[in-house]
Formats: sequence, structure tokens, C-alpha cells
Amino acid sequence: MANITPKANGTYLVRISCGLDSAGKQIVRSKTFKPSRPNLSYQKLNKEIDAFVEQFKEELDKEQKGIVRFDKMTLADFSKKYLSMKKTVLSPTTYPFYEMIINTEIIPKFGHMKLSEIRTYHVQDFINYLTTEKKRGDGAPGGIGATTVRRYTTVFRSMLSLAYQLEYTENDVGASRRIVFPKDEPTELEVYSEKEVADILEALKTEPTNIRALIEIALFTGMRRGEIVGLKWSDIDFENQKLSVRRSIYKNKDGKAQEKLPKTRGSIRTMSIPDCLCKTLLEYRMQQDRHISFMGDAWKNLDYVFTEEDGYVMNPQTPTKQFSKFLNRHNIRHLKFHGLRHTSATLLLANGCDIKTVSTRLGHSDIETTGIYVHALERVDRTASQTFDKLISQNVG
Repeated sequence: MANITPKANGTYLVRISCGLDSAGKQIVRSKTFKPSRPNLSYQKLNKEIDAFVEQFKEELDKEQKGIVRFDKMTLADFSKKYLSMKKTVLSPTTYPFYEMIINTEIIPKFGHMKLSEIRTYHVQDFINYLTTEKKRGDGAPGGIGATTVRRYTTVFRSMLSLAYQLEYTENDVGASRRIVFPKDEPTELEVYSEKEVADILEALKTEPTNIRALIEIALFTGMRRGEIVGLKWSDIDFENQKLSVRRSIYKNKDGKAQEKLPKTRGSIRTMSIPDCLCKTLLEYRMQQDRHISFMGDAWKNLDYVFTEEDGYVMNPQTPTKQFSKFLNRHNIRHLKFHGLRHTSATLLLANGCDIKTVSTRLGHSDIETTGIYVHALERVDRTASQTFDKLISQNVG
């Protein structure tokens, strides 16, 4: 039963008993009621008080059951619900990143706030913090880059959008166009020149078939490392010279290689492959078949193209190590394994392939992403034109 006490300022203190604690002491919760306007009639005042008491009782009942009222839910409360819902949606490699950003960056700053209190300027404050105060994880001087700022902020905005979709908030404050991001730094793609590609292909002639197959696939298809490792023989159509990307391989927290779907829906794709790659793959398959006969029952018949000694899928970090050793053996300029993907795209564009086709081969979710290769070619083109300016100035001098 509620105990109601009028106060001098025209409000009423409402006390409700919630039972006894472990020491036998009565638990009392209180809340102040303020009438809708002064000088209400006795009847209307009692009606408002009764409604207030009922609402207060419902609140206390929900709290006792562990239910947080929508208008009282904090971002920290909601983050648990958000992560539980996203765990089945995000990829096994993306989810840990979201969890880390939420727990180390977002909750420490905004976790105490009610969802209803968060505004667009809080998102902007987060961006400003990342831009001016957040230190690089590798300890190098300077702050984190604009691209990383966007990645971190994407997590915050995703939380706020889901809160809005579930009607925890009245507005999707994270979707505001008024949010200002730092300007993206120019993306300097590291790619091999056509001369360097020719050197790589020449050097591959002296390499084992498995190394040839691995590097040629990366160079001729532009596939991501995890997609190459996830390739199965059933994905290769030798008759029609086509290759399908249907899965990717990643390392889980235990360090084991696991399958997942490719990065985006557009990453599931089929592309044509050159005759020379088909020949290399057929030669490599014959070599693998001889190894399978030697292994006998110890071979795990999982159909992967690139495997460990026993047929289990290759560690997704192995291609990087093999490529690095290959470059050292032949004294070729060192780029990351991912540089072969960049090189594949720029070579196709430089030799007249349209950007839509290149985008499809790379498995980009939108054509704008592929635009970074166009900008790279534009810089090369400007450098080439400046060569003529230098020649003319030398002749004039």
C-alpha cells in the first residue's frame, strides 16, 4: 500500500513498501508526484495521484523482475542486448571488433547515459575524441587515421540505429547528416608495375607448383587471402575456365582455421580465369593426387585446393609467409600479399577493362570502393604527363 505525504511546495511524496531485506528491515521506495497544475479539484487530484501510484508500482514490479524501463535504459544496458542480437549477424571476425570497440571506447564514455539522453552531438564528440585524443594501437606517433575513425564510429551509430528500430528511442540520432568526419587521407595503393609483374611471373617458373598456383590465383583473380585459402576443387570449372568464390577462411580465438561466408553478399561470385592458370591448377591437382595416394587413410578428404600436410584447410596466414619468402628468394620488391589483389585490379583497369567488371571480380559491395584504383591510375597518369614537361624544359634550357 502507498503512503502519500503532501509537501509545502505543492508536491506529494509517495512511498511504497517493497518487502523486507535480508536483515528483516523494510525496503521502502519513494518518488515525488507533481500535479499537472495548481489548485486541482479534490476529485481530479486524487485521480492523478492514483494513476501516478499505479505507474510507480508497475515500475517497481519490473525492476524486481530485472526489467529496465525503456525510458530508463542506459547505453550500457542496451549494449548487452545489442551484442547478443549482432552475434548471429556479424561475421566471426567482425563481431570481436564490435565487442572490443563497445567495451573499450563507447561504454566508458557514454555507458552511463540513458538512451533517451543521447543526441547527435554525442556522436560528434566521439568522433572529435577519436580524431584528436585517441592514440594509435601500434604506438607510432600521431593519431588514428580518418578511415579508422569511421570504423569506430560505425559501431556507435549501429547501436543507436538498432535502439531506434526497436523503439527504445524516438530518433535515430546516429543517422544525422550533420555529423562531420575528418577528411579521408589520400589512399596510396602499393601495387606492382607491369615490369615487376613480368619479373614475378618469370620467377614463378622455377617455383614448386603449389607456390605458382597460390600466387597466380591472387594475381589473376584479385581474390582475398581468406577466399583463396577457402577455395575447393569443386569451385573450379576447368571445362568453362571459371572459378567460384563461395567461402572464406579465418582464424578463431583458439587459432584454428574456420569457414565463414565471404565478406559481403557481392563477394559470392563466379569469374573467368585465364588458360595459363587452368594449366597450373591442373598440374597442381595431379601433384596433390600423388600426395593423397602417399598419405592414404591419414589424408582428410575435405576437397580444399590449398591444404596442410594432412588435407586440413591451410592456415589463412600461410600465404603471406610463403609470398614473403618467394619475394626474398628472387630479390623482388616486398609488398603485402594483399598487394597482389591491388595489382590485379589496377592492371585490369590500365589495360581497358571497365570498372564494373573489375568491381564484380573483386567482390566489392559497391562500385565506389573500386574507385580507389581509378584514383591510383590517375596519379600515375599525371606523373607520366609531367615526364613530357621535364623533357621539354630540358630541351629548351
